[in-house]
Amino acid sequence: MRYEEKELSVLSVSSLKDLVTHEKEIVRRIGAISNGGRLLLLHSQRLLREIGVELKPEAVKEIQKAHHGFFTTTGGESAYDRVAKSKSGGAVRVTVHGLFPKEAA
Repeated sequence: MRYEEKELSVLSVSSLKDLVTHEKEIVRRIGAISNGGRLLLLHSQRLLREIGVELKPEAVKEIQKAHHGFFTTTGGESAYDRVAKSKSGGAVRVTVHGLFPKEAA
């Protein structure tokens, strides 16, 4: 399943706080597409763009500072494209419950 821009409202993110505010909806969108969890691991910024999250440059900098590995790209574009086109989940299932580890209270 691929989202089309007309189907979703764009979530504008200009800070880490904005991302956390929209986290529940973002996680829902990730879960609604085939292999969403894997795609998040392969190229988080690309997946966020594809599900209608508009990341402002200042947000990217703030998120990278607070969560060093969040925007790490693994496997490159071709791996992302292969997984995005795949209908099977394979032997490993990746379920996303949140974008970041929850802080202890």
